[in-house]
Amino acid sequence: MTREVPGDLWKRLTSTVGLVCAHHDGVTNVMSAEWSYFVNKRPLYAAVVLGPRAATGRIVEAAGEFSVTLCAEDQAGLADFAGSFSVTDIDKTSSELIRLGAPEATATPWVTGGVVAVECRLRQVVPLPVHTMYLGEVLAAHVPDRPPRPLVKHGAMHTLGEPARRTAVVAAAELRHGGMLRVAATGPALDGPQEWRVGLLDADGTPTPLGAHPSARYEDLLVDLPLPAGLEKHRLSDHRVVVEREGAEPGFTGISGTGR
Repeated sequence: MTREVPGDLWKRLTSTVGLVCAHHDGVTNVMSAEWSYFVNKRPLYAAVVLGPRAATGRIVEAAGEFSVTLCAEDQAGLADFAGSFSVTDIDKTSSELIRLGAPEATATPWVTGGVVAVECRLRQVVPLPVHTMYLGEVLAAHVPDRPPRPLVKHGAMHTLGEPARRTAVVAAAELRHGGMLRVAATGPALDGPQEWRVGLLDADGTPTPLGAHPSARYEDLLVDLPLPAGLEKHRLSDHRVVVEREGAEPGFTGISGTGR
């Protein structure tokens, strides 16, 4: 372990490359933005982060709008090309890989073939230490009937792998003021009854059942339970909670708040 920050640490995040379009003087510039995100739900905002040498940023500010297409996995070559040249070098839209869609809510075209494309009104420019973030309110979205799989940037560009399988319950427990035991848990999505079984294990692993409980919001567990009769709260420091659910491995947790 070291405190030194690796120079390529930023490459270890995972994102979907965006193709940013900005229209200026009769030319539509297309630029790759490795850091492209949705950053608000209602209203929906999109953010793209551009480097200090990118002419796209100045064009976006002058136009007051932009579009961004989140790339599909077959657009890796296009993403690399669009990020390798500036609009001051060449009009990149002459490439046969770039097909522009007609805008509906702005004057800015958008690159077709991606997972989704959005037209945005520029709402805020956020200077960062080197780069600049452009925040746009989404005014129109273009989603294909069958959205392709996204292009994943993680250092290099990757295709999307298999979904991560969730097999076990993950739980936490806390002794709340008033002596109630609060238990929270998540687990794999299941068909059928969404029931959770909670138990308290003493230092020897002997279980005391704390009942079966239905799912709360989002099919998770969040429940407040009274302690078993005769169990003093100061003895909980050597206890654990187990949460079980049909079809999943049980989850175990210590109990926080026992020192209060």
